[in-house]
Amino acid sequence: MEYVSLEGLRNDGRRPNECRHTSCAFENPISANSCSGSAEFTFGQTTAVAAVFGPHSSLSTSTIDSLSIERLKVTVEITSAAFGMDAIPKKRATNAATLMKSSKSSRKNKELAVKFEQILRCCIDAKRYPRSEVYVSAATINDDGSASAALFNGIVLALVDAGIPMLDVFVAVCATRLDGETLLDQNEVEERGRGVECFVVAETKERRKTDGLQKGNIGFNSKMNDDYGDDDVKRIVSYDISGGKLAPAAVDDLLRACAKGCDEVSRVVRKAMKKRLRKLASTTRNLA
Repeated sequence: MEYVSLEGLRNDGRRPNECRHTSCAFENPISANSCSGSAEFTFGQTTAVAAVFGPHSSLSTSTIDSLSIERLKVTVEITSAAFGMDAIPKKRATNAATLMKSSKSSRKNKELAVKFEQILRCCIDAKRYPRSEVYVSAATINDDGSASAALFNGIVLALVDAGIPMLDVFVAVCATRLDGETLLDQNEVEERGRGVECFVVAETKERRKTDGLQKGNIGFNSKMNDDYGDDDVKRIVSYDISGGKLAPAAVDDLLRACAKGCDEVSRVVRKAMKKRLRKLASTTRNLA
């Protein structure tokens, strides 16, 4: 199958380095009335929702480990929509293929939850909440590719909505390498191509002009080179490459594409955060 045409277009009309339409919203109606904060994030037709419960003191001393004594403990649970194939209970599965797919998806969600817990420890100002814990629940409503990035961005927005202090604005994007081409924000058709996939979480900053940044390889240096001096990306916090092996030049190309995608997503996220802040400020003034 040809993933990039001779005209340089993908099957959905995008260029290889283009993200799909990105949108986000706070106060997800599914759980807005029962949690501390909630949000929804969308990449094209991929939609993820997240809800945050807490922070609150640990329920019992037996659940407190050496790490949560000094800082906030974050627990993440990831599920799929109830009407999706991945959420069908085992007792309702009628054949071995359905059972295998459900089990595989459940295992993937658990691995993703553990990865998110590790990354969020670097994103949250956890020392402000000793002997406390926060529970995060996220779900994929519709998976049309890059669901892991949509889930992470939804979780970050829900944490902000809950008032959890973040060290900065963190965003995630995905990219894949297919037939020698780097495709940013892959859709479901491109994910089925079984290419090498890259998941990147980056710390972003307000857009401003910078001079004299150290030149280097973005994949192996925390600073951007001069070509990326105007980007919102401050540093890559975490990246995960799976599905095969790549040459260093191809890895660097993937990370550069993800850095560009993080720049675009960051602008959407910051705009939504500022809109939410203005709404909260006006509500506070009205109450006063």
